[in-house]
Parts: sequence; structure tokens; C-alpha cells
Amino acid sequence: KWAESKEKKEESVFAFNLQQLYDTYIKTFLFYMHVVISNQGQCHCHSETVKVCTLRDVLVILWFTSIVHVKSAIMPPPWADPSSNPCAAQPRGWQLLFWPPDGKCYKIFQAGAAFLFIKSLEIIGAPCPETMELGPAAGRGGTVAECRCPPGTAQSPRDALCHKIYTRASCPKGQFFAPVPKTSGKSRWGVCHDPEQCTEKGEIYWPRDGKCYPKFSKGPCPKGELLTVDEDGLAICSCSTNGELGRYHWAGSIGGCHEHYTKGPCTELGELFLPGGICGCHSKLPHYHEPTGMCYQLGGIGPCLQGHQFIVTNTVINDEIIRAKCICKPGHVLYENGFCYRLYTKGPCENAYMLINSTTCIPVPCKRGRLYFPQEKTCYKIGTKGPCPNGQVVLYDYNIRPSVDGISYNGVCGCKNVLTNSEKCSEEVNDSCESTPGMVEINKTCYKLYTQGPCTAGEWLVAKRMPKQSLWENEKSETRARCECRPGYKRITENSQIVELESNSLLSMGGCQPPTVYSILNPTV
Repeated sequence: KWAESKEKKEESVFAFNLQQLYDTYIKTFLFYMHVVISNQGQCHCHSETVKVCTLRDVLVILWFTSIVHVKSAIMPPPWADPSSNPCAAQPRGWQLLFWPPDGKCYKIFQAGAAFLFIKSLEIIGAPCPETMELGPAAGRGGTVAECRCPPGTAQSPRDALCHKIYTRASCPKGQFFAPVPKTSGKSRWGVCHDPEQCTEKGEIYWPRDGKCYPKFSKGPCPKGELLTVDEDGLAICSCSTNGELGRYHWAGSIGGCHEHYTKGPCTELGELFLPGGICGCHSKLPHYHEPTGMCYQLGGIGPCLQGHQFIVTNTVINDEIIRAKCICKPGHVLYENGFCYRLYTKGPCENAYMLINSTTCIPVPCKRGRLYFPQEKTCYKIGTKGPCPNGQVVLYDYNIRPSVDGISYNGVCGCKNVLTNSEKCSEEVNDSCESTPGMVEINKTCYKLYTQGPCTAGEWLVAKRMPKQSLWENEKSETRARCECRPGYKRITENSQIVELESNSLLSMGGCQPPTVYSILNPTV
């Protein structure tokens, strides 16, 4: 009897703990959903960035509550209170909202024209118009139901329907549908926009961040997809085994589409994804590093030491083999230990000191909230005019990554709208293209070497070989680059004579044909 009594007691305790755990999960879920509703379907991170709430976030919270014992009260969402929501007293009432016009209960977040049964309740559907969903009204305590557009969509004044943002939606061909910022009222509206024109040839405008990226580059796309355009001429991230994207497809187990001459899907150290859908390395590539016998992606750190980048310089002498080199990144200087450090950061200096040249550390001259301007040798308060031209103010250099370069004490001039998000201003043009390694200026436009740039399909921009004596002559009017077929591509035109493109006086020989079945490791094919 004692054993039976003990066994029943243990079963009772186990059942009680299980019920407690279940209640904790439910309450946590309700609390989380309350947070989601209060923020209109979005989670705010440090008030700086906004990300869409996902199921992963819910699971993280549930997992955390299961391993951490927190002695605190969890408040249920307002619509779970039967005194303010009559539907809360029903089975699974925490999923239901009361709709005053017809006095019925409807499932939360249910889209229009959808119906279902819940135990003994009547048919429960959404009273909302097509494309809208039912949810607690924001700013009304969460007890009043309203119809609104689901997250990731906005209402169009053209047809009053909710459409997915940053797609064509109901817009004319060639336009995209974007949300109107700071829309007053409960509705989120959207309007049609024309894509911005990109300054460089072969680039595509990405409306989500307002930037331009090269076509068939990874750009803002997830791994395994490249940037291209759809049938409406709008930017999309996609991958295909057919058409133009088929040239970038990897047939291996990883799959996906990847940029040529990048690490892509390649797993072996020192190999790049090459035209023809193979991983390999060849000594004739500018990406080749002779000391290691490996290939590295241009623009990255490659085989270099800290603070360096692996790039091709814009000056090549005679028939010298074009090879990338390790040079200090812009704004960095080479220190005696072989590393490159960004100027006006701590670098190799002691605490409270900053680096001002390749050999000298000085005490940080500025107080908190002020930034240093080397030419004036003075500190100015952030947000003030300081030494900046009209319409610009002293700003922190947002191109600097503190996690990589350290905290910078150097100030820059920039538009006020960076601080106030208001009016626009014109940035001063910085004529530093030719002085930047790996860059070349053509027709007042700056291009990166070993990209398509202004060249035709299948070509890339390479440094023009120059006789040694011309290095001391004034060659400012002559372009320092030319278009050549990418490795693995073959010249289409029969006439191999170099001609000048009238648009930019750039040396080119026409288009280049991509490889069908080609291995760069076997150039004789």
C-alpha cells in the first residue's frame, strides 16, 4: 500500500509539473503574440532595426522558458480577458476576437473568405474583405477587432486590395509597389514607383534598400540565388538551370547559382567557381597567388595579413602577368608589424591613443561626442556644421566597422538627413577614383577592375598594359583599362582588330561567347 501510495503521488506530481509546463508555454505564447500585435507584426531591436517576427523567435522564447525558472507574473494579452472580449470564455477563446457588427466570434489573423469549425462553435470565418485579415486594433488596448493588411503587404488605392510590397502588384508594367512611409491611420498604404536608374551599365536597382547591384551578382540575395530581372523588368533573386542563369548554376549536391570567380559552392581551399560550372584554379588568372599556389576572390582578404585586401592594381607594366597583390585597404597604413591599421583608430597604440600615420600614436584629442578632422587638427561636435559646407554637418564615418577596424575618432561631412531623416542635400564629389587601387575612371564614372563595368557581355574590365617609360608621362587623358574576354569565354567577332567604343573610348573587341562545356583547367579545349 505504501508503494502504491508513493507511485500515485509521483504520478500526481509529474502530471502537475507537466500541466505547469504546458501552462507556461501557453502563457508565454500569448504574451509573445501580444508583443507582436502591439508592434503591428514587427519586433523592434534596440529601436534601430526592425525585423519581421518569425516562428523561430517564438521557439526561442519557449525554449528559454523551459530551461530557466523565472519567478514572475506573465500578463495575458488584452483579448484573453472575458470581461472585454466575450469570445475569451469559449474553448480556445484566446484565439478568438469579438466582431460587434454581427456579434460573432472570429479566429484571430484569419484572412477573408476563409472558414473553419472549432468544436461546438458556429462557423468561424473572417468578416474582412478579400486579402485582409482580422486582428486586434493597434492603439485600442488590443480588445477591438479590425481588418487590416497582413505583414509584408500594403493596401493599394487603385483597387483597395492588399498586395505584396516590392513587387509589381497592380502597378503598370515596369513599376513596383512600395509602402508609403509614416502612413497616418490604421491602414498601411502603398503606391507605384518607377525603379531608379543605375549609373553603371549592367546594374539593377533593388528597391528594398535603394541600391544598385551588378546583374547576376549575389547582391542582397540569399545564398544560392543571384540578382536578375523578371518578366516585368523588376529585380528579383532567383536561380535556374535554364537561360542566362544556367551559366551560374552549380550541379553539385549544394546546388544553387553562384557568381563566377568567387568561393561560391567550392569547398576546397584555394579554388574558385569558374565559368563552365566547375571549381578550380589556374595560374593565368589574376586571382592566382603564386606563393601559395591558390586562387582567392578579389577584394577580400585572401592570403593577406590583417588590414590588407587582395586586389589588382590599376597599373601593369609591359607584358607583366596580371596578378592581384596584398595592399592596405583604403584609409589604412602599413605598420612595422606587417599589419595594416585604419588611421585615427586605436590600431596598435596603447589605450586612449590613436594612430595618425604609419609610425606615430598620439593621445586621443577629442572629448566624448566630438570627432577629429585631420586637416583642421581640431575636434568638432557631432551634428554641428563644423568645417563642413552649407547643408552638411559633422558625422561619424559609417563606412567604418568598429568590430573590424576599431572605434574611429575621424569625422566626416555628410547630409543632415542622416541625423534628421528629413531634407536632402548634395554630397560633395570626391575625385579619388584613380587614386583608389583597383578602380579606374571612364567617362566620369568610376568602375572596379575585373567586373563587367561598361564592357559588353562576356567581357570584363582589365588593367591596360603600359610601357615603363609612359609611367613618367602625362597619361591622364588616356584610359588605363580595356575590355577583354573573361577566362573561359571566346571572342565572337572574326575580326580581332581592336576598335574603340564611341560611347566611352574604351578599348574593346566586341562580345565574347560563354563556355558550353569548358574547363579552365584545360585551356586547349
